[in-house]
Amino acid sequence: MLKTIISDIINLLTEHGVKEVYSAFDAVDIQRKSKGIFSVAEIRSFSSSVPIYSQNYVYIPFKADISLRITAPESWTMDRLYTYFDELIAPAVKSMSSLNSSINDITIKPDSNIHRLVLTVDFSTAGMIKDERSPV
Repeated sequence: MLKTIISDIINLLTEHGVKEVYSAFDAVDIQRKSKGIFSVAEIRSFSSSVPIYSQNYVYIPFKADISLRITAPESWTMDRLYTYFDELIAPAVKSMSSLNSSINDITIKPDSNIHRLVLTVDFSTAGMIKDERSPV
């Protein structure tokens, strides 16, 4: 279920023109990720409530706190990274049609290990996962 939520977020970001989006589940070393801008999506917290059953499907309501870390190329300024966020990331988060989402926090700071700026966006989302029921 968690991988499905992350995959949906990655697909949505990609559809909005965000390139090089990875899952925190992927185990790709940072040295092997893009030298340009890239993003990593992860779930910080997750809760689900009682499933709702229909004849063919099971609907599972959930709430999740998502963190998206955008790592800029070495040459980027803070202003350029904020502009990238404002033009591509924020509209994608706002357009999550199947989810109720709201941005909670935005931080930017240099990562001294890789000498690059990292903008972190934390947002909450709620929705429903639809799974097909197995025939009994």
